Amino acid sequence: MNLDTLLAAMAEHQASDLHLQVGSPPMVRLNGKLVALQLDPLTDESLTQLVEPILDDGQKERFEEDRAVDLSYAVEGLARFRVAVFHEKSHPAATIRRITSDVPTVESLNLPPVVEEIALIERGLVLVTGTTGSGKSSTLAAMMNYLNHNRSNRIITIEDPIEFVHEPKKSLVAQREVGPDASSFLASLREALRQDPDVILIGELRDHTTMATALQAADTGHAVYSTVHTTTAAQTVQRLIALFPPAERDLLLVQLATNLEAVISQRLARTVDGKGRVPVVEVLRSNSAVRKFIHEGRAADLNEIIEHRENGMQTFDQHLLELYTAKTISGTEALRLASNPEAVSMGMRSARFKMV
Repeated sequence: MNLDTLLAAMAEHQASDLHLQVGSPPMVRLNGKLVALQLDPLTDESLTQLVEPILDDGQKERFEEDRAVDLSYAVEGLARFRVAVFHEKSHPAATIRRITSDVPTVESLNLPPVVEEIALIERGLVLVTGTTGSGKSSTLAAMMNYLNHNRSNRIITIEDPIEFVHEPKKSLVAQREVGPDASSFLASLREALRQDPDVILIGELRDHTTMATALQAADTGHAVYSTVHTTTAAQTVQRLIALFPPAERDLLLVQLATNLEAVISQRLARTVDGKGRVPVVEVLRSNSAVRKFIHEGRAADLNEIIEHRENGMQTFDQHLLELYTAKTISGTEALRLASNPEAVSMGMRSARFKMV
């Protein structure tokens, strides 16, 4: 058994992830649920034999030094994969995510049409947020795909690793991978600002300095896109503020209020037929009220603005009710993901009454 064989089986069954962990057989995630393959439990030796051949010398060195390494891996004629190799309980382990060969579109991901509008902003900061595995990278790729097909721009992406390859259409796209092409997100972002960009995509905002530089890039007239591991638009703004020391926060509130153009937060819901998942999306877009709330430090109250649905904005719970009413997801799934289950339950009862 080699890794390519496991990846072929994974792709054949349309699994999203493959998990390799000592003491357990290989496991795949199918429609959000983990399923064990009918294979022997992995040992240190067998897991190392699976993973080591796909690491180059630099990646092996990073794995030894940092105890973890991320990379992309491609199997010709099959798919590209995002690979995370790490240690757990002093044993090697790996998680491998399948990436479709085609760059996704907003339509193919079942995202709301307003995402296409947000993809075409000319300046400012746009954040796509969610937990690990919620589809943030796919959404960003779909937005860059739409931009690439609809406007002539110079797009620079900084990724770790590169997942989707964008061929130039109307735009010129330069994709840089942390490791082979750049030492870090921050270093590559600073370099990108000297490379005549119109649009900069940063794979993730992980720290105060990278966030400050991204805001500077937005403030100087660039469109900047990135991801944050937060679950709602309000929590995203709060998290960004928390990255900065208290002495810098007054200035940060001004910068955020001025430059934050949109937050797209998403979760994945199981479809009612159990055969797939669909994104549930919260959308915050900048307007005078949003800018005022951020400037005043009232990030926790942003839902009051979002729920008015101006300019394509929507809360998670509003989108959940839409998906339930359209019979895309079940009531159980809507309540499982709801921010306010009581309000969603009332909305479901109202929707059932209207359908009678």
